[in-house]
Amino acid sequence: MDKKTRQSIRFCQRVTRTQARNFYYGLMLTPRAKRAAMYTIYAFMRACDDLVDNVDPSPQVDITQCVSRVESFRRLMLEVIANPASAADEPAQSVWPAFAHVMQNFPIQVDHLHCMLDGQRMDLVQRKYQTFEELYQYCYNVAGVVGLVCVSVWGAKDAAVWKLAEYRGVALQLTNILRDLREDYRRGRMYLPVEDLHRFGVDPEKIGAGKADASFDRLMKFQIERARSYYEMSSLLEDHITPDCRATSAAIMRIYRALLEEIARNPRKVLDQRIRVSTGRKMRIMVGAYLGR
Repeated sequence: MDKKTRQSIRFCQRVTRTQARNFYYGLMLTPRAKRAAMYTIYAFMRACDDLVDNVDPSPQVDITQCVSRVESFRRLMLEVIANPASAADEPAQSVWPAFAHVMQNFPIQVDHLHCMLDGQRMDLVQRKYQTFEELYQYCYNVAGVVGLVCVSVWGAKDAAVWKLAEYRGVALQLTNILRDLREDYRRGRMYLPVEDLHRFGVDPEKIGAGKADASFDRLMKFQIERARSYYEMSSLLEDHITPDCRATSAAIMRIYRALLEEIARNPRKVLDQRIRVSTGRKMRIMVGAYLGR
């Protein structure tokens, strides 16, 4: 591994540590080479997210230019995959030298990376989802495939793991959606399906205003149970990855599951504060995952 690649991996580690603390704590249990790959994967996914996360939803924004930015990123990704040496022309303080190294050394499917970028395009053009089926496709693109990429690094060997990894990624994304409910509304996005809002009689504008009532409580209880079901459906995931990565997978799942349960204690809190899992609790979860591996 050359100097620029090592610098790029350190850059990816900093991105993960500062932008994804829940994910970062779980990765501390991963063997070194795979841990570097996971830092790189997260930094790549973060770069994908950043293409659209700060886009102003106002009509004055040229969505065509935003889509073009996503597609430029996709072309660079394909260029680096096809010709890893081209990453040497990219800055050391970027994801690309590390990304080239990871793609050469782990069996990551390019189709999964395309899905991630497709999910970013969805965020640009789709501000709400009529049904859970529509939302599921979005969750698959931006998180289900993250699970699929992770297990590619974690040594998945059989077909059974793919659906479990997809479900795990969806579970984590549903948790994020509940945590970020009001923040996303302020960005002009509402991820809870319209059919669910109608079913429980919840006006999205009240969510944006931070107003909760019994209808909101029933809606949140339903969404929390849905997320729990995907954690349960993915519960056998660790049985299908290599032993040295099971603690990592379990720790990440337990940290996010703890976040979901924190939301469940008082769902109305998501409307006025960002729910978090304390550092001490994350450390206890890590120790438990390590001892249980």
